[in-house]
Amino acid sequence: MNGDKAKDTQKSKKKPSSHVLRDRIGGAPKAIQELSREHAKIKKQIRNALMERSRIVPELFESTQIPIETLFWHLMSLKKYGEVIEGEDRDGYVEYALKPKEEKPS
Repeated sequence: MNGDKAKDTQKSKKKPSSHVLRDRIGGAPKAIQELSREHAKIKKQIRNALMERSRIVPELFESTQIPIETLFWHLMSLKKYGEVIEGEDRDGYVEYALKPKEEKPS
């Protein structure tokens, strides 16, 4: 019985393989970390602009001043992962809005 507890203790103290790998290679390269921060910053700007109201791409550009190619790439990734939804067509452009947060049942 005590042997089982020792095995359980060893298993619970075992690091996840991702942590072991991170320790071995010294973490993510600085360039990757910077790129990840930049992407998070851009997505936050887009989300903040869409919090105010739904917008078409030119309006998002005016609001954020993010280059159109970058803006559209990040907008499509937010759409792909369900954070942004398409609305109606307006002036030949699709309107984008943040997906409403689902209410938790009480």
